[in-house]
Amino acid sequence: MSRVFVDEDLLSWEVYASGGQYGLPDDPKIVFHCVSDPSHRPRFVRFGGSSATAVQAVHDFPIERLRQVLNEAEELD
Repeated sequence: MSRVFVDEDLLSWEVYASGGQYGLPDDPKIVFHCVSDPSHRPRFVRFGGSSATAVQAVHDFPIERLRQVLNEAEELD
């Protein structure tokens, strides 16, 4: 499940949870993809817990918390 939100610069970001290494449920990531400007590289943060808790966090986090996590995220290589 993904969500779309707008950051402080009025860019739209899709956010979703991704499984851990090789799709395993441990060590998941929360991934951010800019849908309004494809020149922005995707970003991610590692999320402690399982894939299910990461999915729940993406669903439950208020927009302000998603913006904060986005600001802490690393660019994907």
